[in-house]
Amino acid sequence: MKFVAIVQARMGSIRLPDKVMKPIRGIPMIEILLKRLSKSKLIDQIVLATSTDKKNKPLVNKVEHLGFTCVQGSELDVLDRYIKTAEQCKADAIVRITGDCPLVDPFLVDECIHRFKETKVDYHSNIRPPTFPDGLDIEIMKYSALKKAALESTEIFHREHVTPYLAESKNFVKSNYSYKKDLSALRWTVDEPEDF
Repeated sequence: MKFVAIVQARMGSIRLPDKVMKPIRGIPMIEILLKRLSKSKLIDQIVLATSTDKKNKPLVNKVEHLGFTCVQGSELDVLDRYIKTAEQCKADAIVRITGDCPLVDPFLVDECIHRFKETKVDYHSNIRPPTFPDGLDIEIMKYSALKKAALESTEIFHREHVTPYLAESKNFVKSNYSYKKDLSALRWTVDEPEDF
């Protein structure tokens, strides 16, 4: 089974334009995210899915310079953008990561992939309900399930936000990874910039 991490990102954020290229200690946020995600041992390929809007050219250039593939698709129909990206990469399963989560945890990603494989579900996440800190959101789905969701869903909200139809429909088998311990007891560490 080929696991493809699809990172959705674009430069046209209304609340904070160009946010995925904003520097954190001198490093563009998208670079930090991709380098951290690259530490996953179970992801077979990491791809950036962005829109065809010309504003995204600096983002595409940066990501390709870092050695990652970029696929461009619809600005508003993000679900279709995911389908196009998954098809181009021949993905069997998709790990959905949003571009504004630079502190993605590759070990947590691997744990979710492991649980996805173990439970043999169509859709697995750690956000339904959310028990991890915001920014550590992970969703994994079979390509076949996402394709089915794309064919069945018609609401604009479902097309824009990719997974709500898949997560809410009774037509799919789902599981969630919930953290049972008090998160305040965890000791969080931050890598130095060169170790992102």
